[in-house]
Amino acid sequence: FVQRTIPGISELFGPLENALRHSFLPAIVGRQVSDLERKMFTLLVRLGGLGISNPVEGSDLEFQASVKITENLRQLIIDQEPTLDGYQAEGVAEATRDCLKDKEVRMMRKISEIVSDSSVGSLKRSI
Repeated sequence: FVQRTIPGISELFGPLENALRHSFLPAIVGRQVSDLERKMFTLLVRLGGLGISNPVEGSDLEFQASVKITENLRQLIIDQEPTLDGYQAEGVAEATRDCLKDKEVRMMRKISEIVSDSSVGSLKRSI
């Protein structure tokens, strides 16, 4: 919720990422995780990851997506519209689909970066 509603706070999620990286993930896998493994764990489950995003990297993107998706409703509130007659559900659905497509593109880029990393070695089979 906080990531989607407050702009420019990505650096404030550093302690959370540190806890994920140095406590939570090692508790799951039984050892410390490398930078490459951390990247892999951010991937969606259907793409071979754990779906545990990096809150520092994702905060600004989540905020931008929220602004895009809620633009119509936000404008109705600013205009003090007494009804939701001007609410464009299809426009909101389209904005949501666009944001999901953007996320998919980012995930595919991340996979490409991981695969092209020279240190991947035996991990390549898990991608």
